[in-house]
Amino acid sequence: MVADADRVAGEVSLARRPVVLMENEGTLVLGKNVPEAFDRLEVLEATAEALILSRPLGPLAPMPALAIEELRRVFGYHTEDVKS
Repeated sequence: MVADADRVAGEVSLARRPVVLMENEGTLVLGKNVPEAFDRLEVLEATAEALILSRPLGPLAPMPALAIEELRRVFGYHTEDVKS
């Protein structure tokens, strides 16, 4: 059972935040249809795997803010809609 289900329900949104990571509980992934939700879950899984497997190479190097803004623009996520 999700510890704070009301808060999670208030945070998740197809337009603003289609994926919610819940520490020690799981992940909630939304999509317009099952294939879209599954695609987002696969991207999440691949990203997590890459982060874990890259640990022996050294510390993470965050992407520059301009690159993140460009990704948000291209994929339709506006800076004011996304909490960093």
